Amino acid sequence: MKSQIVIRNELQNILKDDPSNYSKILELSNELAKFDEDNVRFSVDAGIIDRLGKELVARHETAVSELVKNAYDADATRVIITFKESSNVGGTLEIVDNGLGMTREQLINGFMRLSSSDKLHYPRSPRYDRKRAGKKGIGRFSAQRLGKKLTIITQTLDSEKALKVVIYWDDFKGDKELAFVTNEIEYIEKLTDEGTLLKIEDLRDSWSEAQIKRVYRYASETIQPFPIAKTKKDSKSPDDPGFKLKCIEIYNGKKNIIADEETIFFDHALAIITGKVDNEGYMYLSLKSSKLNYKEHKVLLNPDVPYKTLKNVHIKAHYFLYNSKDTNFIPKHSESIIRETAKKQGGIRLYRNGFRVLPYGEPDDDWLGLDASVRKRSLLPGHGNINFIGFIEVNNEVEEQFEELSSREGLIENKALEELEDFGYKI
Repeated sequence: MKSQIVIRNELQNILKDDPSNYSKILELSNELAKFDEDNVRFSVDAGIIDRLGKELVARHETAVSELVKNAYDADATRVIITFKESSNVGGTLEIVDNGLGMTREQLINGFMRLSSSDKLHYPRSPRYDRKRAGKKGIGRFSAQRLGKKLTIITQTLDSEKALKVVIYWDDFKGDKELAFVTNEIEYIEKLTDEGTLLKIEDLRDSWSEAQIKRVYRYASETIQPFPIAKTKKDSKSPDDPGFKLKCIEIYNGKKNIIADEETIFFDHALAIITGKVDNEGYMYLSLKSSKLNYKEHKVLLNPDVPYKTLKNVHIKAHYFLYNSKDTNFIPKHSESIIRETAKKQGGIRLYRNGFRVLPYGEPDDDWLGLDASVRKRSLLPGHGNINFIGFIEVNNEVEEQFEELSSREGLIENKALEELEDFGYKI
């Protein structure tokens, strides 16, 4: 062990000849402090990073969710999680958000500081006044749990350049002072106006489609996707537009959306209903329910009386049966969201040659008589507009079955429209 005099001389020489060599200055200062006979100090072994990553975050699905929380806390409205060649160990995971990003000071004193108290001092986010989801500062350990290399690229609206830091987690092994492990900050061209990219390489685990979907569900259950109450009028914060998450898998160069608001939303449907009227006026129904393990394909519904005017029409709808004392087809945490969405978007919309025809399918429009049928109790299962989200597609390029009103709001009443309404209700 070097003597106190030798270390002191080395420190003086470094301060004189190489004052920017902060790592060496820190190392010598630490060695010199060991000769203090009147005081003792805590020291931190670099291996704590490895242990915290493994012990604080058990599941890799939970680890990704913790990183998503950080994006939410940064006032992101959109997060895209991309799994690249991740079906085997060694793939890459990218988490991109459009949040506020980090300044150099925030990166050093927030992300790079263990047990940072920043979120305790500032429990609300600066832009949308969100109550911050992350408080314990374990997000960075989640990145260590997931892969061996982490690249952070972050930029703010006011910054001219983006900050880039690369962390090799294997550098944090035992028998080394944590403070002596350095990570260089680079200044690079901005990737976007603001936001953060986390790129985690050499993944420690493989990822199945089911596990990727669990990431979406874990994060969605933790973070409210959209606010019900608006910001108070006396608040200077703008209304929170909500938070949307998308999980993508890229395998052999092919991109596939595994989970987003739409796919997960429709996963809760009890059944998918499709139907058509062919070129001869015959009506067919197909029905599929994975929840009930039930399937019907192309059932002919009008074998004796085909439509006289209606031809070449298709319908597709997702059917939602809400929970009651006898049924529980939708997770409780999702039912209120689905109900609220169905109040605005429920029912069957009409598209003619690729363009929507109003007002069919609007919240107050009951053009197929579904709500009226519920009031009459024509059928026992729920079958109002709130139970369906779907559309009818009409293609009549050859023969003009339908004509729009001059106001562009609705179609002229004729035999084809009468048969179309009959078709939609029966399906």
